[in-house]
Amino acid sequence: MMMRYWYMFLADSLLTVAAIVFAMMIRLEIFYPDYFLFSRHIRTVWPFIILAMVVRPVVFYFAGIYQRMWRYATTRDFVRLVVAVGIGSLILSLVTLLLFRPFLITDFPRSLLILEGLLGVFFLGGLRVILKVSENYADEIDWKKVDVKPARRALIVGAGDTGVHLAREFIDNPQLGTQPIAFVDDDQKKIGRKTHGLDVFGPLVSLADIVQRMNADEVIIAIPNAPAQTIQNIKNICHAISIPFSVASAPGSLVSQEDATAGSASSLRLPMSLPDITTKEIQNVVRVMQSRNLSIGSQTVMLEDLIAAECGMNYGVAVVNGTGALHMCIVAAGIQPGDEVITTPFSFVSSSNCILYERAKPVFVDIEPATLGIDPGRIEAAITERTKAIVVVHVFGQPSDMGPIMEIADRHNLVVIEDACEAIGAEYKGKKAGAIGKAGTFAFYPNKQITTGEGAVIVTNDEEWAHLFRSLRNQGRDKFDGWLNHSRLGYNYRMSELNAAVGVVQVKRLNELLDKRAAVADEYNRAMSRVEGASPLTIAPTTTRMSWFVYVARFAPDVDRDRMVDLLAEKGVPSRPYFFPIHLQPFYRKMFGFKPGDFPESEAAGASILALPFHANMKKEEIEVVCRALADTIPSAVKKEGGA
Repeated sequence: MMMRYWYMFLADSLLTVAAIVFAMMIRLEIFYPDYFLFSRHIRTVWPFIILAMVVRPVVFYFAGIYQRMWRYATTRDFVRLVVAVGIGSLILSLVTLLLFRPFLITDFPRSLLILEGLLGVFFLGGLRVILKVSENYADEIDWKKVDVKPARRALIVGAGDTGVHLAREFIDNPQLGTQPIAFVDDDQKKIGRKTHGLDVFGPLVSLADIVQRMNADEVIIAIPNAPAQTIQNIKNICHAISIPFSVASAPGSLVSQEDATAGSASSLRLPMSLPDITTKEIQNVVRVMQSRNLSIGSQTVMLEDLIAAECGMNYGVAVVNGTGALHMCIVAAGIQPGDEVITTPFSFVSSSNCILYERAKPVFVDIEPATLGIDPGRIEAAITERTKAIVVVHVFGQPSDMGPIMEIADRHNLVVIEDACEAIGAEYKGKKAGAIGKAGTFAFYPNKQITTGEGAVIVTNDEEWAHLFRSLRNQGRDKFDGWLNHSRLGYNYRMSELNAAVGVVQVKRLNELLDKRAAVADEYNRAMSRVEGASPLTIAPTTTRMSWFVYVARFAPDVDRDRMVDLLAEKGVPSRPYFFPIHLQPFYRKMFGFKPGDFPESEAAGASILALPFHANMKKEEIEVVCRALADTIPSAVKKEGGA
């Protein structure tokens, strides 16, 4: 087998001798091969030369260097070559220093070992570079010399590994008939730069304009790890402008081709929200999978500690979701059947349902019209002798006015529970939301500021409450209970290690993610200033840091909000009404007899507020698409005089 490569053996042996000769010349500062160099010094190191002529090719053989086709060599192949040279140098050094130098070559210059290794990389690597450039095979055609002109001009969507690999293949193989003309990418760090001589344009939402400007014949989608919604958006754009497109699932692989003119045109569909997931979250989940510990392990404990530290609280307890977190707070507060708990009707329904779980009664207090938080000025009038607690909801990531609420609670000896499920990282007068009352809850659904997929964490400074939460989430088992012993009625509210693993990385990125969402909200505010008939959320002076959960627009009273949902959808812009007041939910109306007009501010907000597409990586161009759609559709949604 080794004889197949005799010519390479010979070439490498001769280049090794050349490397040693040049190393001697450099070491002795003799820059011409005179008689003195060859007659004395070469005779001195001849055992080393013979050993090197054998060791180098043998190491190369076992390292697989000779089996490689250097015409198609990659960076990894050249790295393997350097490693093989290093291994050979190590063997030569050990034999020389342990055997030759003590017995055969007493005056052997040790620096020659280093110089020979470096020159070996240069000469032996240089030979492979020459092979890569010049090596040919009988069945190959140098298509560049044939002067084949590609027939199609292609825009490659995605300037990552897959897209760059495809571009390189098309450039090197013009017979494939495709000429890459540019990349399109969403990454701001790439936009405006070049790779392989091709410009990178963006963002993706501008694809239609870029196709027209570059006179492209087709689009190649080369972002295999992108969300399905993003891929679908690109396909929709291609359909809308009637340009063929292909989809690459991996570098060099075009797995599907579609003619946009063959199907019906469909409009752009922006995602309502997208979690910001990086390779760090994925790697952390993989590590948990490899550990085989999938419930209440190190990641859960770490997530609890990180959230508690973020809030400046002593204890954190991870649970399955925000509803479970609120329910356990109601239990810990000692709420009994017939007790009353004050809360807001302008919220997600779970903030009231958790009260009903314990057969208590939610007592609603209307909201402040500007900030949408519970109105402290109305709370005291709702307190009775049966009132035991206040559940304060920080709506859309803005803290409620906690100062007067805490004063009222102190006067009446009421427990304050903060539903901060939408407000992690928010601050009220410099204090963290969720860390002002007896306990606070944070939830991590995929549309939240940070996500665990599903999950939540309760924070508190009360040690007894923390122990109780850990028992309640685990079917009522106390810390010192034996296997299958349960000290109290509990629930299966545990968070899995997989969810916690995502959360650990996300919490460490919290400030980054909040800043990104704030930048998107700022861009929205600027764009919304040009939209008549809609206004953004009012930020209260007491909110020293806003934590943007969603971005909402509030429409003028004469605009039909529900009609806006349909009109925006026709333009590919999703939207969601936030919130339908809890007291008007069918179940609550049936159980408590609530009716329209009971809480007018909540009802007015519920009828006029719409959540728009919003996530941390939303592009300025996407925001402009949304706001243009708003401006175009609001006139069509204005209620007719005398209409409802």
